[in-house]
Amino acid sequence: MDFSVISLIVLVVVVAIGFIKKVNLGFLSLGVAFILGTCGGMSAKEIAGGFSASMFVTLVGVTFLFGMASANGTLELFSKKVVALVGKNTVLIPVLMFFLSAFISAIGPGHIAAGILMTTFAMYLAFEMDINPIAAALFAKLGANAGCASPLSLTGVLAKSLGEPLGYSGFGLHLFLTTLISGFIFTLILYIGFKSYKVKADNPLKLSEIPKFNKEQLCTIGAIIVMVICCIGFQLDTGLFAFVAASVLILLGCADEKKAIKSIPWGTLVFICGVGALINVIKKLGGIDLISNFLTSLMTEGTATPILAATSGILSWVSSTTGVVMPALFPIAADVAAEFAGSVNFVELISAIVATSFAAAISPLSTGGAIIMSSYSAARETSNEEMNKMFKQLFLLSVANVALNVLLSALGVFNLFGLFY
Repeated sequence: MDFSVISLIVLVVVVAIGFIKKVNLGFLSLGVAFILGTCGGMSAKEIAGGFSASMFVTLVGVTFLFGMASANGTLELFSKKVVALVGKNTVLIPVLMFFLSAFISAIGPGHIAAGILMTTFAMYLAFEMDINPIAAALFAKLGANAGCASPLSLTGVLAKSLGEPLGYSGFGLHLFLTTLISGFIFTLILYIGFKSYKVKADNPLKLSEIPKFNKEQLCTIGAIIVMVICCIGFQLDTGLFAFVAASVLILLGCADEKKAIKSIPWGTLVFICGVGALINVIKKLGGIDLISNFLTSLMTEGTATPILAATSGILSWVSSTTGVVMPALFPIAADVAAEFAGSVNFVELISAIVATSFAAAISPLSTGGAIIMSSYSAARETSNEEMNKMFKQLFLLSVANVALNVLLSALGVFNLFGLFY
């Protein structure tokens, strides 16, 4: 049997074992990745290369900084003040989270930086307000994903650089709007599904009764604001700058670093990066290409857009949208548009690719789902059983979001009547 097929079977088996045995999938994935990769002729260096050091550093840095903010009471007090300002209109918080995240993502830093910042905040706020924390984090991450195709953001810039050599340009606004619309539609579905409109959290808090921030808490807020400005305005690395901000707070004596270190969800980080290492081995052995080739071979004039959308969603579950999906599928979109000239439009195809790829990015196999899981674990102690349940929930929601975008593709929504290109 071909190793590409074997690798996909192994992935299914590993995930199944994790759910049944309630073990940390990260450790299991690392062991399986080594065995599978070695049998497939990969070197130890290639196998270990799938363990994302950059993601690990980013997640540790952000959870450490917000762990300090939690340890000195900043997040709790800030949450209370926000709750007091909202008053009785708590049902608006999910929508606010979506658009605020979309705005931050759109003005430059992109979905990862905005997602980390807003998802972490949304999680802590949800626990304080007794709102479903997964729902709150999803609204924030969906917003970050929905705004990331702005011409000012990394995804928009990449799309332009990929499209121009293929002979296409001027589609930036169209790409941004379709991705934003796609994300907002699914957000509305979740808003109804999680019954966020029924949130009636009692709000006895009044600003006059809430204490003011002390010096340590003001310093913490200042550090977070500076981090946001530097990451957005100067596009500095979020994780590394979080360590800088945390170091300053430690030197100023603003928080107990030992409590902050204990708040870092180490098990979850291994879980995330370990699965990533296994996915990398599967990709190297051709498992991802096998799926992609199968789907693209089914294309006809009427099914080209939804099939490319489905392909991008599946690829995004196991690879990076900007690093793999877009570079791989944009040339295919150009070929398809040329083959079905007059019937299939390149801009519509790439809009479906980008929107569906980011629709899949709330999966725990992707960075978005990883951010949600680590934020949840940082906010409260989490068992392996609870983490596996969250893994399943996020993956199923990701499948539903991809299916929604495939449907939107089939209905021609990503064309937007050709108004913006």
